[in-house]
Amino acid sequence: MPRSAPASIEIPAIDVSSPLHSLGLNDDGTLQVPSGERYDEAAWYDGSPTPGEIGPAVIEGHVTSQGATPSVFFELGALEPGDRVRVTREDGSVAVFEVYAADSFPKDAFPTMAVYGNTDRPELRLITCGGEYDTDARAHVDNVVVFARLVSTA
Repeated sequence: MPRSAPASIEIPAIDVSSPLHSLGLNDDGTLQVPSGERYDEAAWYDGSPTPGEIGPAVIEGHVTSQGATPSVFFELGALEPGDRVRVTREDGSVAVFEVYAADSFPKDAFPTMAVYGNTDRPELRLITCGGEYDTDARAHVDNVVVFARLVSTA
């Protein structure tokens, strides 16, 4: 598919429907995360391909909101192979992806190349926090990553 920024995401298996906004990198090279009024929305990493282009498009969201209430990707780890993800793009087209894997990784052993490395087809990576919550660090110790492939367009 030609380049077109994503506008929204739907994941019926976990009842997710969210607008998407773009985010970049922090000064230390880590992904920016949704904040402020958009804290509970999913966000597309604008340094990755747009969903439907060749390569891994990256969409992230929080697992919990401030106050520990569920956020947009609270159930992300429940996705299973075969589940579908629909991304509506600004040009009005829809990229439909099928989950082929989901896993949890310690943040200090994050598989950077498996998540962000080039692919020879359009793919999607959905990322959120997971695992135990470290109260001292005020962060979860793991990341949940869902891997999906483009299966159709509309």
